[in-house]
Amino acid sequence: MRKLLTISAMVMALPAQAQDAAELRRMLQEKEAEVRQLKQRIDSLERELTPRRVAQSTGAPAADAAGPDSDRALERALVRERGLLLSAGAFEIEPNFVYSRLELSGGSFKRDAFGPGLAFRVGLPARFQFEAGVPYVWERRETAGTETRADGIGDAYVALSKQLLLERGALPSVIGTLGYQFSSGRNTLFSGGTPVALGTGFDAASLGLTAIKRADPVVFFGNYTFTRSFSESQGGSAVDLGNVHSIRFGTGLATSPGTSLRAAFSARFFDKTRVNGVPLPNTDDPVGVFELGGSAVLNASTAIDVLLGIGVTRSAPDFRIGIAVPIRF
Repeated sequence: MRKLLTISAMVMALPAQAQDAAELRRMLQEKEAEVRQLKQRIDSLERELTPRRVAQSTGAPAADAAGPDSDRALERALVRERGLLLSAGAFEIEPNFVYSRLELSGGSFKRDAFGPGLAFRVGLPARFQFEAGVPYVWERRETAGTETRADGIGDAYVALSKQLLLERGALPSVIGTLGYQFSSGRNTLFSGGTPVALGTGFDAASLGLTAIKRADPVVFFGNYTFTRSFSESQGGSAVDLGNVHSIRFGTGLATSPGTSLRAAFSARFFDKTRVNGVPLPNTDDPVGVFELGGSAVLNASTAIDVLLGIGVTRSAPDFRIGIAVPIRF
């Protein structure tokens, strides 16, 4: 009888054991699925991070690292700084707007200049980039209580940039730029009549070098540009604006993939302007501007960039505001 009861109990327990085994198999299958998902996620992250790790350990540039065609806001801003070039076939159209205010001699001279502009950039083979742009300028001047207004096309420009050195180890990335500015903006300062300065009034050629060095999430950049204006006769006089040496350096911070901040200082140093060989006083005053800005990615193709400049020398604008909306295709 005791054996019969034992056998009966074992038989009754078999369905419960079978149910427990089925539940255990189900739980194991769920855990295995979770492990597979985690492994796939880890593999994906490894594919994204390995090129950057290899680049950091070997000093070679990472193919998958954020580049000029990245959607990150910092890279979009560096393209505008000519610290990165668009890849071959990529291009941008950039509507922009600039406003500047200058006041000199205790308020006896005031100038407001503002207006929209349009820039175009296209990436070319062999790490080249072509850029062109033209502004439209509204100008209001007040001199000793007399006010004048003018508007029209400003100085158009073209530029060709070339990647000279890729960032490698302690060496920065270096880009060279050859530019030409056309005297398409009306200027009467040397020819007489109502004073108007929508442009410089002189054609000019420039040669510049830009270097950037990354220390994620920070980027350091610096630029030197030499500009030579071509002498010509205006108002019956031979006018030579002189050479200009420009420097600009700063840093950018990627606050997130979609936003970035940057700060920079720019300065321009002038040779004296000469009229019929005679140097004009105070035409070699340097212009220094401290700048604060930020950029944000609005969608996959469009970003916005805002830059505020504050003059720190006598001849510099009191302040300058620039807004640009580069659209990438």
